[in-house]
Amino acid sequence: MKNNKILAAWQQLPSPQVTIAMASLGFDWVVVDLEHTSITTQEAEAIFMAAERCNAKPFARLPSAEPYLARRLLDAGAVGLLIPVVESKESFNDFARHCFFPPKGRRGLGLVRANGWGDHLKEYFDDFKPLLIAQIETKLAADNIHSILSSEFLDGIMVGPYDLSASLGKPRQFDDPDFKKLCQFIVEEARKKKKLVGFHQVEPNLEALKLRIQEGYDFVAYGTDIVALRHALTGVKS
Repeated sequence: MKNNKILAAWQQLPSPQVTIAMASLGFDWVVVDLEHTSITTQEAEAIFMAAERCNAKPFARLPSAEPYLARRLLDAGAVGLLIPVVESKESFNDFARHCFFPPKGRRGLGLVRANGWGDHLKEYFDDFKPLLIAQIETKLAADNIHSILSSEFLDGIMVGPYDLSASLGKPRQFDDPDFKKLCQFIVEEARKKKKLVGFHQVEPNLEALKLRIQEGYDFVAYGTDIVALRHALTGVKS
């Protein structure tokens, strides 16, 4: 199924047990959703540790391009961040500089879990590079995609299908020709710039996942913990 693609579990419940239940199935990443949940930074850190136990890379989806929250999550062990509603290269770069240590950026250095509370401080300072993924969720972002992809700080982009379809005035109409054409354009632009490109396949449907892979996405966030639970229990009263 993976076909050398990256598969990400998407977590909205503040439970390390849920993390292990998902990550143990072979997901490459676990993305902690801090935008549409009440998960705290303390809970996110516990999820990061659980993901690491299953050899899954811990990521966080931020609620906004909030640089000081990003710093705290990186200190807590996140190896990558997904930044929602990126619409310009300039605003993304202003945020991204807070994720890198000097001289490249403005991130503060402290004794934190990510560097073993100082045991690996020099190695972490010299070698750690966060994976930064900009979410393309509006028509304006798609219009500015060429500029956004030229950012030196950017590793990749991810289509947020619900917000992107809503920005076209067609919420959740993922088979709409305009939506599909725009997604294809985004993938092609990412390919030209040799950046990772991903998609959030929210519905836990394996055929849809195969289609996303065929469409050329490098990584797919598959389902969410809550959506998967509800999907498994659907029809119980029918």
